[in-house]
Amino acid sequence: MRYNSCRHRSCPQCGGGRRAQWLQELSSQLLPCDHVHVIFTVPDSLNKLWQFNRTAFADLLLQAARESLQRLLGDPKYLGATPGIISALHTWGRNLSIHPHVHCLVTAAGVDRSGNLVHSQRNALLPAKVLMAVFRGKLCARLKAALDDRELSVPVGMTEARLRSMLNRLGRNVWNVRVQERYRHGVSVAGYIARYITGGPISDQRLHSVSDSQIVFRYRDYRDGEDHLMKSAPHEFLALWSEHIPPRGLRMIRRCGLYANRHASTRQRIHGEFVKTKFHTAQTVTELEPESCPRCNTHVVRRDLQPIAQARQPGRLKPGYSVPIQPP
Repeated sequence: MRYNSCRHRSCPQCGGGRRAQWLQELSSQLLPCDHVHVIFTVPDSLNKLWQFNRTAFADLLLQAARESLQRLLGDPKYLGATPGIISALHTWGRNLSIHPHVHCLVTAAGVDRSGNLVHSQRNALLPAKVLMAVFRGKLCARLKAALDDRELSVPVGMTEARLRSMLNRLGRNVWNVRVQERYRHGVSVAGYIARYITGGPISDQRLHSVSDSQIVFRYRDYRDGEDHLMKSAPHEFLALWSEHIPPRGLRMIRRCGLYANRHASTRQRIHGEFVKTKFHTAQTVTELEPESCPRCNTHVVRRDLQPIAQARQPGRLKPGYSVPIQPP
């Protein structure tokens, strides 16, 4: 069977080439530092507001996530520099439920005011509770301001007073914000994000059976980690699937900080400095006694060389040395 290409970003048949091209281009631009996967989730209470204000809500959600990361990482207490951030908006759960959330690929390093690349020395890039509180405050404040400016529509069956009361209550609740572990490179998280930039909320591989009266598809319930089957009538399935077609013109993936287009020259400079540092470090270590450690003079086996800036325990080696990295 041959399919005609419709080029719609929600079509499961037309997205493979675009995903591969996007991932290839992004992989060449990722900075040579650790990356962290951060997830911002919106409470279910806001789903109705989301359904009536998709474009406006999406903009406010992405802005709140971006500003929260930039504010905290700009604080010298955490990083004190401008990071690179790539944000991707997702609107569905595995069972096609309405579930707006933002996946962020964040560098564990940034450029300070002097133009130097600063690496985070913390085990966790940011404390999740602090990030949650900042994000919660920013999004609630933006939603209230949008209501004041008449930029949001009040959902059917809800008054404006009731909506404001709900936002006030949500400002005191615990939201789901996760800061995942570090990755040595951001390609793995970028690959996860790439799966959702085109193709819609469900792939053909998850379809179990299709008939005139019923559609059955697989989904994983993260509460028990098991795969389940969900059955629905065709019109119900189409209604669920159609909820996640993005509005025309809405940018689902956004870049800011060091990954913004205006910082392309800065990224090139960082890549160039990294290559020079790596080459110089490798030369310096090669000139040492090949069978002994420069610190303790014991026998070593070199597997790979890592620049000083990327050492797991920075500051514990003498200048000019790097550490051997054992394969996993």
